[in-house]
Amino acid sequence: MVTERKRKVRELDASFNRVQEQVSEEQLRKKRGLFRRLTALAVILVALSVVAFMTIHTQAQLIDEKMEEKTALEAKLEALQLEQVYLEQEIENYNDLEYIAEIARRDYFLAKDGEILFKLPKLSTD
Repeated sequence: MVTERKRKVRELDASFNRVQEQVSEEQLRKKRGLFRRLTALAVILVALSVVAFMTIHTQAQLIDEKMEEKTALEAKLEALQLEQVYLEQEIENYNDLEYIAEIARRDYFLAKDGEILFKLPKLSTD
């Protein structure tokens, strides 16, 4: 029975086996190439994503710093505008002769001709 079976089983053609092996090797090579290309693409995409994230993060920090600087400068501008209003009022006052005379009397104890100044002590409310 074993001998009958051996006769019925034929060996495949060697050229067919080689062709099938070449086809299978070609498919394996294509799969490896595809895997390599996809891996390279993934690495490039990850690198680009990291660069984009870092750029956005840096720009966000820069915007925050500029906003803080803007807020500080706006507060300084407001203080300077108030000082400008005060100084303009002072200029206007110092162009007024009556104001100058009042300052001279109060601070330097100067008096007009025929005028007598009396310095009274300040009363404490204790």
